[in-house]
Amino acid sequence: MAIRYLTAGESHGPALCGIIDGMPAGIKVCEEDFTALMKKRQGGYGRGKRCQTEPEKVEVLSGIIGGKTTGSPISLLIRNADYVNHKHYMHPFDEPSPEGEIPIPLPGHADFAGAIKYGLDNCRIIRERASARETAIRTALSVPARNMLHTKNVTSVCLIESIGGAEGKVNYSLPESEIKKMVDKNGDLFLTMDSEIINVWKSLIDEAKKNNNSLGGTGCVIFYGLPIGLGSHVQADKRLDSIIAAAVMSIPAIKGVEIGYAKALSEKRENSTDGIKFNSEKNVFTRTSNFAGGIEGGMTNGQPLVLRFHMKPLPANSRSESVNLKTLQPAFPEAYRSDVCAIQAACIVVESVVYLALANEITD
Repeated sequence: MAIRYLTAGESHGPALCGIIDGMPAGIKVCEEDFTALMKKRQGGYGRGKRCQTEPEKVEVLSGIIGGKTTGSPISLLIRNADYVNHKHYMHPFDEPSPEGEIPIPLPGHADFAGAIKYGLDNCRIIRERASARETAIRTALSVPARNMLHTKNVTSVCLIESIGGAEGKVNYSLPESEIKKMVDKNGDLFLTMDSEIINVWKSLIDEAKKNNNSLGGTGCVIFYGLPIGLGSHVQADKRLDSIIAAAVMSIPAIKGVEIGYAKALSEKRENSTDGIKFNSEKNVFTRTSNFAGGIEGGMTNGQPLVLRFHMKPLPANSRSESVNLKTLQPAFPEAYRSDVCAIQAACIVVESVVYLALANEITD
């Protein structure tokens, strides 16, 4: 049975909610699984004050009993603590207060296109749903999917490769245990293998905050233990790289996805295919390299799945020129977000949506 999920809720509404259907029965899930993962999503240097005020406690409404999935749809809820401060213009039935209206679209956000598409002059209606706050519930929904894949010896590690153009040192040829050890050593502030880059990144983020700017970056998530043959070559919508790219590109501020070393390969002038060998003693196939990043022809090939993504600077501190949709006069949007850099959180969210995609392939 295919796994599918839906989410609902606004950034400053009463709550975020989600439902995931198709999970097998008997998968172990505990409260700490949710708590630990949500804490990771809120982490990283450069995050804003809302991460400190939102507990992001996940409430399980159905589908898990006695610490195990039941096979029924799993429904989850995360209440927005900040709703109490926005109730006067986010209440489901009361007339919204005019002070909550946002008539000036923020360039780089969904405001402008959404307002034009739906015939609105109040961008808040678009912004509340388009906000990356929605990724909190998607992250929570990934917990049973993660736990199912862990029973099949699928594991993962998240890393930040660069922030604001400053690149940290990476070595993906190292064993998974070594990479995790290096990342865990530095992981409270930055998921990185390179201890020496941390102060550089901190300085860049501090400077951006001082100048009311924000920073993007490049992240990487590596999945280990995937069997050969997830996905298929037979139809475009069955190709795993297509499915994964769609999932990752659905995350706000993500503007590019690479499987393996796509950009580097595009610049090479010699053969970069991954040779195939057979180890008769262990009765397994091996590869001489992993330039393909674990996917060939839309299918996993038994190598680690190396997924790299590129996140743009967050637009909310932007002072780019805009237009008041009520008066059609030139105007500048208000700066409202306090996140300066969210690449670490993006790593966790990317990891989450890919776990959901992989779980669907495993059970399909």
